[in-house]
Amino acid sequence: MVDFIATLIALVVYCGLSWLVTAGIIKLITLCFGWSFSLLTATGIWLILALARSVFKNWYNNK
Repeated sequence: MVDFIATLIALVVYCGLSWLVTAGIIKLITLCFGWSFSLLTATGIWLILALARSVFKNWYNNK
């Protein structure tokens, strides 16, 4: 049970840091171009990147 909780905490921390880095990079890009920043848009882009990462990782490993 302790291993499960430790794995779950590690997964949450990994996803949180991944989201934070992605949102930070998007924030910097919007500052450079003078666009408005939205956490909803940043989260959507993060989700798309996570999905693309999982799809292409599986596709690349099958070749």
